[in-house]
Amino acid sequence: MKIIFSLNVMTAILVGALGLDAQAQTYAAQVSCTSGPYRVKLPQSYKAVRGIGHLKRERVLKTDDNGTQRELRFNGLELVVVSPSDKPNQYRLSKAIVTTPNWRIAGPLRVGAPAKTALRGLLRDPPKDGEVEFSGDTDSIRINLARGRVFDVEYSCSAE
Repeated sequence: MKIIFSLNVMTAILVGALGLDAQAQTYAAQVSCTSGPYRVKLPQSYKAVRGIGHLKRERVLKTDDNGTQRELRFNGLELVVVSPSDKPNQYRLSKAIVTTPNWRIAGPLRVGAPAKTALRGLLRDPPKDGEVEFSGDTDSIRINLARGRVFDVEYSCSAE
């Protein structure tokens, strides 16, 4: 006897067996990289951003008409910023990944914080484990949860 499972059925079985909570992307108007309670709080100038901690690596990802896209890596924080060609000390945040509790730049979304506290206002009953994602009008935030706590936070920002 042959038994054929579809990929969706196998995924559902694996998610159930591993005890993971699958979560769909949710729209939340207050999700923004630049405003609101979940914004990323960084200094105004590019020079000041480079000085927020011990800079482990800085590299240029690409240069085009929109400016120069750079990756900055600190211990527990990765930033991708875009600097206009004509104003090199200004920048727009494109991406931020926070992986250690040392960084208090994401409002209540602090690594290690209880999920219920961190996600208050976004999600009524967060899962203990898994990933939740919230999208605003232009930006989104992905939060990984482990044992009822924030494991890491990733911002994807409109750099326009």
